[in-house]
Amino acid sequence: MLPLEENNLNNDFNMKQYSLFDEESQKTMLNIDLFFKDGPFAYVFLDKFFQVFRINDRFLKLFGQHHPQILGRHIFEFLDGEDALKLKAVFENRDSLYDPLILSLKFIQKDNNFLAVDTYVKKFMNQFDEDQYCLLMFDKGFYPDPNWIEGKKELYKTIIETQEQERIRIGQQLHDSVAQILYAIRLNLQHIVSENDVLAGDIAPIKKMLNDAIFQVRNISVDLVPSVLHDFGLKAAILSMCERVSTSDFHVKCYICEDQEGLDKDFLLVVYRVIQELLNNSMKHSSASQVIVKTRCDAEQVNIEVTDNGVGFQAKLEESLRNGIGLQSIKSRVERYDGTLEIRDLEEGTQVKVTLKIK
Repeated sequence: MLPLEENNLNNDFNMKQYSLFDEESQKTMLNIDLFFKDGPFAYVFLDKFFQVFRINDRFLKLFGQHHPQILGRHIFEFLDGEDALKLKAVFENRDSLYDPLILSLKFIQKDNNFLAVDTYVKKFMNQFDEDQYCLLMFDKGFYPDPNWIEGKKELYKTIIETQEQERIRIGQQLHDSVAQILYAIRLNLQHIVSENDVLAGDIAPIKKMLNDAIFQVRNISVDLVPSVLHDFGLKAAILSMCERVSTSDFHVKCYICEDQEGLDKDFLLVVYRVIQELLNNSMKHSSASQVIVKTRCDAEQVNIEVTDNGVGFQAKLEESLRNGIGLQSIKSRVERYDGTLEIRDLEEGTQVKVTLKIK
């Protein structure tokens, strides 16, 4: 038997050890509370007897319950009968539950109606090697704090402004450096030809390629920095863009309303960029030969409609938005102005409708 002093010391150590574990457990739960605070996830923690020992406010709002009504009770009491049996069967197969599982469970609400929720179920062990369970549910009716939405819009605004500043920088560099070098090369070729007519035939194809390069650089510079938009307005800029991209194999018709000219310049630039991205998509990916661009506006919103006779989108909208940089750019601009993006497959071709709300 240990001496009294040593026995007391050992007891003190065990008490401190338990206290430390308990404190760490409280910290872990506090971190979980902070992590899911104000978010769309409701959660329930169950002890080894499947009794509720922790919930968050989202769960209470989702099911219209109060803390005293839930804590200490079996989770099965809050489920539809069949789903309670289903969850019991899952819990009984405890070994496999270390791998996460998603179940559709119907929870009883305050008014005795049922709410079906996809529930993530995970088993874990606490600091005392006891089995515990976490049920994580997504509130489909969740609507974020308005401040979050404003913050998201500010983020989009910052991203778009940064992109525009970079476009201006690159466009100016193309115009002031690359274009000037190409012009200088053309002048030197013309000088060589003027002094030696024999070389004219050899230099002619070089001059043609050089002129094509100058034309392409000029078009890229104009696309990056639409000076026509700033100098003559949105209608003139869109008409100029449509004329510039039209060829014998790719014909673009534009029907642009006049009423949008008095709008904020940043808003007009967004309208221009959306149409530009949609035209680029038709040219590069749709194999279209004809495109019709229309804009309509009223006091509340501007509607953009781009229709082509191409092959349409080969993937679903969600996949196209995830993989297409151009569509992602459009989506960012649409969300900034509380708008909508709709893509319709026609019998022949595709129609994209974009709505932007006027602030």
